[in-house]
Amino acid sequence: MGGTVGRTSGTIRVLHVDDDPDFVDLAATFLEEEYDQFTVETATSPSDGLDRLADTEFDCIISDYDMPGQNGIEFLAAVRTEHPDLPFILYTGKGSEEIASNAISAGVTDYLQKKSGTDQYVVLGNRVKNAVEQFRSQQALTKRNRELQRYKRMVNSIHEAACIYDSEGRFELVNEYLAEWYNSTPAELAGEQSTLIPRIREQADGDPFQELLSGKRNEIQGELDNTFPDHGYAVLEYRLTPLRADGTIEGVVGVARDITDRRAQQAEFERKDRAMDAAPVGITISDPSQDDNPLIYVNDRFTEMTGYPEEEVLGSNCRFLQGEHTNPEAVAQMREAIASEEPVTVELRNYRQDGTEFWNRVSIAPVYGDDGELTNYVGFQQDVTEEKEHEQKLHEEQAFIEQSLDTLDDIFYFVDTDGDFQRWNSKLPELTGYSDAEIGSMNALEFFEGEHREAIEHSINEIFETGSHVTEAEITTADGRQVPHEFRGVRMTDDDGEPTGIIGIARDITEQRKRERQLEEKTEELEQLATKFETQYRTLFEKAPVMTILTRAEDGEPIIEDCNSQFVETLGYDADAILNRELADFYTSDSAETLLEEGGYKRSVEGTFDREKRELVTADGEVVETLLRAVPRRTADGEVIGTMAMYIDISERESVKRANERLEEFTSVVSHDLRNPLNVATGRLELVADECDSDHLDDVERALNRMGTLIDDLLTLAREGQEVTDAQPVDLSTMINGCWENVETKQAVLTTRIDRSVLADRSRLKQVFENLFRNAVEHGGADVTITIGELDDGFYIEDDGPGIPVDEREAIFEAGYSRSADGTGFGLSIVEQVVTAHDWQIRVTNGSDGGARFEITDVEFVAP
Repeated sequence: MGGTVGRTSGTIRVLHVDDDPDFVDLAATFLEEEYDQFTVETATSPSDGLDRLADTEFDCIISDYDMPGQNGIEFLAAVRTEHPDLPFILYTGKGSEEIASNAISAGVTDYLQKKSGTDQYVVLGNRVKNAVEQFRSQQALTKRNRELQRYKRMVNSIHEAACIYDSEGRFELVNEYLAEWYNSTPAELAGEQSTLIPRIREQADGDPFQELLSGKRNEIQGELDNTFPDHGYAVLEYRLTPLRADGTIEGVVGVARDITDRRAQQAEFERKDRAMDAAPVGITISDPSQDDNPLIYVNDRFTEMTGYPEEEVLGSNCRFLQGEHTNPEAVAQMREAIASEEPVTVELRNYRQDGTEFWNRVSIAPVYGDDGELTNYVGFQQDVTEEKEHEQKLHEEQAFIEQSLDTLDDIFYFVDTDGDFQRWNSKLPELTGYSDAEIGSMNALEFFEGEHREAIEHSINEIFETGSHVTEAEITTADGRQVPHEFRGVRMTDDDGEPTGIIGIARDITEQRKRERQLEEKTEELEQLATKFETQYRTLFEKAPVMTILTRAEDGEPIIEDCNSQFVETLGYDADAILNRELADFYTSDSAETLLEEGGYKRSVEGTFDREKRELVTADGEVVETLLRAVPRRTADGEVIGTMAMYIDISERESVKRANERLEEFTSVVSHDLRNPLNVATGRLELVADECDSDHLDDVERALNRMGTLIDDLLTLAREGQEVTDAQPVDLSTMINGCWENVETKQAVLTTRIDRSVLADRSRLKQVFENLFRNAVEHGGADVTITIGELDDGFYIEDDGPGIPVDEREAIFEAGYSRSADGTGFGLSIVEQVVTAHDWQIRVTNGSDGGARFEITDVEFVAP
């Protein structure tokens, strides 16, 4: 709705309505030129004028009378419907008393008849200006009177002490409430000097009351105490503000409130507030009488705990602490309790101002007034994050322990000092067939019968006495089965060292007992085989065609540990007179010197001994010339503990021939009578290993393997000294391929670059190639490449492995030398002996690819 009510600007906005557009434009131009404050807008019809009036505020309307569709009087009536006081000047060329009378009756502000010349616009402008100024003055007066009446009504309606002061500080208007304080009436107090104004002036610098009247101050407020005739002593809270009417300060409005009780309550509240601020938990108070039950108090601990300052949270519902992971069920529980005015305690995740989570234990309780009506809700909030995290950790650890215990293959249990079950894993009900509920009501002894119960009872007593115990007993299941178990228990105590129960593990040993029985049976069988083997070995040792002894090293000197009958008979001593004596006792002085001082025995132990002559002395003092061959003796683990020495009596050359024949017979017997029972024992061992597991089996296997290796080397050593007397043409290519098939070559590759035949002992040449192949695979790796090629007077065998260092090439052919823990050290020594027996030569050098190369020369090639 348009209009010009209460315009304060000096500008006068005029709406000129006339159906003559040229005239109305001319009039607007003259008016705006003559009066700078005029702004004139035009309309050429009453309807257009009403539309403009609806959209824009105007201070005055100028209207023609005679216009098509609606005359000026009718237009005036339409304007007065919405704007009864808006200045309206009828400016028309048709002047008559009737029109003027009708215009005045319709409420026209002024009436002016159009004339010729431009002076009429000055007259018109003066009429407009006067009409607007008079209208504005009337509006201001009306507004002032209205504002004064509003202040008076306000003062009289306030249920607190209120008044209006004049410029001298006297009561101009007093309400009934204030008059009662003075034991008077409002009329009697009117014109009386107020006691408040002088006290305000006394307590302040300058004159604050005068500053209110002059507009320099917007209010005065404060507190003072005073004694009133009908009210007594009171603490007042007062507020003085200027009384403005139409922009003019007409006086001062004062309002006073008795806050004596409030101040006492406030003092009490402050004491309680200090106490609550010192509390170790967050405390909040909310007002359910207000919308959304806002907080009206929070203590210091609450702001510390949440990070929210007091000014940000007061007036807000406490739900601002909730967030993404706040449990909605806990929130609903609090809402239901508040709705039913009941106390409640919940734990939930809340969020600090910085967004970090914390666990909050919230307790809310309703507070009632003296009249029994609900006044507030008090909340206690405690940060229990560490407690919850500890609980969560304990829960996770407990769950982990429960899951871990259930994954055990063994039974886990905990019984109290009376033997009643307190905890157990899932394996106990699975084995026994009892439910968890049944087990929880049972005593540990109820699972055992007879001697097994006695064993468990004894074990329990031992555990409480000594702290731990291990026993075996059979658990009786719900269906009567008896299952053997091994029980390992430990005493549990409290902080004072008092026993609280037994924690333990029960392991099913059914399969273990079965394996033990099988192992006992197989061990007995192996012991019988070993005894048989030992008997046969001893028989062969005794029947050896040459003198043979076993020595052990003590402080570097050989002590005879065993000897065969050939040695005893040749020297003419009783066996007891030989055993455990120093070997040097049976040597001539020269031979003893060679044995001890020249390192003969040391070389035997180290495996570097070849063949040397030794002189033995018989019991009668006769000297027996012998040819000695000695090799190291090793334990099953490969440790050298002495030597095995074989003496051939070479007193006469014919005896050498006979010895060779007996040696050949001996090797035949060893090959058949010693190896066969060894093979049987090895086979039996494999069967036992498939059926049961024992560390003893590994020791037996190493011992049997060692025996086999020693037998092979014994046979080789027995033959290696013989010269080749029956050489025949041997095709090397065929020989090489056959030997390659006999050796475990893994992923090794063989390349043959020779197609010749040589004169050789076929079986002994075979030992050369097989030993060199094994040596290459053992030291060159599983994927080594081995090449055999032709030389001018022989052949070579080389590989692409790591090669042999120059400083070790002479030592590799010594008996007992090996760079592998599994080797016997005889392989390359046998190769050298076979090559030497053929009157050939062998040397070691570098291969074409950096590996080892063995060249065998002085070989006689023949036609195939």
